Amino acid sequence: MNFTNQLIGWCLILESILLALWRRKRSFDNPRYPNYWKHLTAKIVDGFCRFLGLILLVGGVLVVASEFKDTWGAFVLLPVCGFMLFLFLGIA
Repeated sequence: MNFTNQLIGWCLILESILLALWRRKRSFDNPRYPNYWKHLTAKIVDGFCRFLGLILLVGGVLVVASEFKDTWGAFVLLPVCGFMLFLFLGIA
């Protein structure tokens, strides 16, 4: 196993958790907004943080699962490969 890939995968998972916690704290600390544009900007930033956290979490899980595909990683990678095959056959 390659230690660097595991480190990258676990760092991605940790970053996604920290981003989710920051987004929750940010939405909890926000007071009432003085105008609509500040409210809209805050919602857009929160949505982007949620999307980025999800992408980082999925990427980290896939990297770590590919390293451990002999034991438990196959259970994670099998649905992913099935979904990719479904996309490939659906597009063709």
